[in-house]
Amino acid sequence: MKPAILMKYALELYSSFNPKTQTLDSYLSDTLGDCDSSTAPPSNITLKQILYSVVRFKPGIAAFLKHYFYDNAGSVLRADYDMYAIMLCLCLFRIEDIGFEQFSVFCMCEEPTKMAAFLGYLFDTSDKSPVQCSVKQEWCKHYDVTYIEKELIAKITSLENDMKGLINKLVSKAQGMVAAQEEKEKKAQIVVTKSKGTVPVPFNITKPRPRRVPEPMRINNDVKVGNEPDYLDRTSLEEIEAEKAARLEDVRLQTRKKYEESKEQPFKFHETRSNIDEVRREIEERREAELQFDASHRKPLPDFKRFNATVKLNAAAILREDALFKKKQAEEAKLIQNYEEELRDSTEFYRWRNTMEEHDHLMKMEQVKSKRMQAVASAQNAKDAKYRQFVDNKAVADLIKEEGGLIGQQRVLEKEKDVVINRQLVKEIKEVEEKAPRKAEAKVFRERQQVRKTQKEELHEAWEKKLQEDEVEQRRKMDKIMQLRTHIVHKPEVKVFDPTTCAGLGLLDEMSLVEMEERLKINQTREKNEEMEKRRAIIAERSIKQAQLSQRINNIKRIREAAKTSNMEARQQKKMNEKLKAEREEQALRVKEVALAAKLMEEREERKMEMGSLMDEEERRKKNQMFQGAATHQVEETHYDQLLLGREREAKQRKERAQSAALVYEQTKVVARNVVEKETRTKVAAKKKLYKQKDDEIKEKRQDLLLKNKAEVATKKYKFAVTRQKEKEIKAMTVDRNVYAQTINDMSLTLAKTHEARRSKNNVANFLMSD
Repeated sequence: MKPAILMKYALELYSSFNPKTQTLDSYLSDTLGDCDSSTAPPSNITLKQILYSVVRFKPGIAAFLKHYFYDNAGSVLRADYDMYAIMLCLCLFRIEDIGFEQFSVFCMCEEPTKMAAFLGYLFDTSDKSPVQCSVKQEWCKHYDVTYIEKELIAKITSLENDMKGLINKLVSKAQGMVAAQEEKEKKAQIVVTKSKGTVPVPFNITKPRPRRVPEPMRINNDVKVGNEPDYLDRTSLEEIEAEKAARLEDVRLQTRKKYEESKEQPFKFHETRSNIDEVRREIEERREAELQFDASHRKPLPDFKRFNATVKLNAAAILREDALFKKKQAEEAKLIQNYEEELRDSTEFYRWRNTMEEHDHLMKMEQVKSKRMQAVASAQNAKDAKYRQFVDNKAVADLIKEEGGLIGQQRVLEKEKDVVINRQLVKEIKEVEEKAPRKAEAKVFRERQQVRKTQKEELHEAWEKKLQEDEVEQRRKMDKIMQLRTHIVHKPEVKVFDPTTCAGLGLLDEMSLVEMEERLKINQTREKNEEMEKRRAIIAERSIKQAQLSQRINNIKRIREAAKTSNMEARQQKKMNEKLKAEREEQALRVKEVALAAKLMEEREERKMEMGSLMDEEERRKKNQMFQGAATHQVEETHYDQLLLGREREAKQRKERAQSAALVYEQTKVVARNVVEKETRTKVAAKKKLYKQKDDEIKEKRQDLLLKNKAEVATKKYKFAVTRQKEKEIKAMTVDRNVYAQTINDMSLTLAKTHEARRSKNNVANFLMSD
């Protein structure tokens, strides 16, 4: 599709789009069809992208065009608003996508004078240009300052040189079109005069000081992303499990070594008798004595066996419990039906299902392991692909740089060529402008004289004709007035209203006043009867619902009683089974204790006999040593026996200290628990106080915000009133400074009022003539 036709279609699409009645997607699907398919024409895709862009950046486009139309009100048309919006979107927001060459083609399709003025206004990068001052302030209402400076204004600055070349082309084209038109008129021997236009002079009004742009709030948009974790490449599940097992084994060996190589003397278990059980029993008895399980309550507990608790059920609770009972009945009936039809239970199915679930879990773990390995491989592939993409992009960038240099040289040559052509055109245009205007002015002056003479004669003839018509009309009106004066005045007629008659117009719904009142009474009586019938139906329906609820309540009570009985029996049976089980366990334990006691007695007797034999043997050996003069060895043995007794006393004292320390620990624990509870209560109270303070602070801030909003509204109203007063003063000043224009306006209003009065007078006369 040609660019001119494409721009025409885009302008029609945007002009006919109404977001209040239809969404953008539905509008495009109705007008262009499916643009996302592979068979869609490229022109439709381009039109869709253009319309999406214009709608998306509409606030920024509207802000710019507002100032553009205001600053160039005498040279732009309001009808070209949509065209300017599309061109601004293409050159400011989509220039990277379509390219500068394609944008130049789109600009050449429009009127060159309009596009030259538009691009010159947009790409003016001076410090006092509208884009740097007023338009930038307007853009700050919709976009961030960083985006405006780094994207929009930076793009305008970067495209300034290219756009100046395009503007020169558009000016040359406009001048060429004017020269061609003049050449065409010259060939057709038609001379058109070029009168000097009125040069508007602006009022000497004090320029408003530009509004100060508030300093934007700095928003930190930095996203810190760390390096990609590489621990998956260094380990696996097997290695982690192996390290865990080795660490547990090391801890186990170190613990065992610590107790085996202890400097303290190890305890001699099973060698000395201990009274730890008796001490533990005494401590437990003393603690149980401190408990008060039999203490009387301040208020006796209610006896629930004598009376039942009153529970009030609403309709929702009754229906819910009834539905639950029916659901259970349906499930039980379904189980019974399945058992009757299939003659088997579902135990085997559940066993098979559990087995398959375990198998699925194992398969899932295998899949997770394989996916993890695949993730490692895909990460490596992504790294390789990223490096290859970097190399390819670098090569493409080098080629683009070389191509850009060649294009720049070609652009310089084209600019030089355009400058030569423009100079030649300017020279030719100056030669034409020196001779043609004088001839055209003389010809037009002669033609105007002839036209003035002709119009003056026609106006004189029309004035005489109008005087004759007014005279005839005046005579006719006087005759009509005389006729009216001679007519006889009609007598007034008295009409009597009959409520039993109708209008008699022949309509289907005609009726007299009496009939209407009777029908109204009948309708009121029928409505009252219908209301009473509806009330009786509602009462009957409520009674039926109440009966159904009563029936369901009785059914629920019966079900509850049955469930209570069955639950009580089940609890009693459970208690009995537990008691029997405990008795069986106790009996088996007693049997084992008796067997253990007998075995211990046998072992004790054997040890006693062995110790007796050993003592006899030791006594005999000592006697032999005494007889042999070995008393020194006996003294040493006695010494070591005394050391052993001392160690035994030391162990006993250490045990007593440990017991006292345990008692102190328990007491300290109770004190610490009390302190923690006290601190918890203090923290809860502080938190409540803090929440209350926050609520009060929020209320105060809300009140302040309300007052602030009211103050802002009052300020806005005041500013609006001041602005309106200034507008009135400016309007009055304009009238004072341009008295001629105001006089013309007053004359136009006077003529319009005179014409309207004359037209009304003619209408009255025509009405009288028709009578």
